[in-house]
Amino acid sequence: MGNVVKPIIIAGFVVAYPFLSAYLAGLGFASFELIVFAALTLWRGFTASGLVARLTSFLLAAVLLAGAYFATTYFVWLVPSFAYLWLTFLFGHTLWSPPSFIERLVRLQFPELVPGIADYCRNLTWIWTLFFASNIVICAALPAIAGQTAWALYTGVVVYGLMGLLGTGEWFYRHRRFPDLEIPPALETFKVIAMNGHKVFKG
Repeated sequence: MGNVVKPIIIAGFVVAYPFLSAYLAGLGFASFELIVFAALTLWRGFTASGLVARLTSFLLAAVLLAGAYFATTYFVWLVPSFAYLWLTFLFGHTLWSPPSFIERLVRLQFPELVPGIADYCRNLTWIWTLFFASNIVICAALPAIAGQTAWALYTGVVVYGLMGLLGTGEWFYRHRRFPDLEIPPALETFKVIAMNGHKVFKG
């Protein structure tokens, strides 16, 4: 049960971040969330098993603390861009170090893949990588171009709607592309990923 609750709590915090950021910035506490993120990132660094993961966590924590020290509100608006930068790297680097990220997720349920699925997963990983990469720019530019309200709406609502559309559209397309393929219910897939997703990062 704990393996399911933890991802839900993290997801809830991520969704709430844009609105919480706008509220705290209005009160003059723009750097508070950066300190919290830095502390969590440091904790992640100390508990990580791999050297690269530790160094990356420590570096990110240092950047967050620097942003908190200089207390620039714009740095707070950049946090989602850092998150999408990380996701871009997470998905993108597997395109050159196969199996692709989507294939790794699929193999949590189906260790043996039918012909054609690996290539499909690679193409899908490309799509998500480009989606995350585009959001690095969008989330960084919105505060300066359209203001913090538009930024909060996009990063807290619109972008998740776009993810939902992308995921739903792919699900329907997958049924048409592979009509004879065994495709489990989406809820079952989410549960497997929530409980076993950490295995994707091993090795």
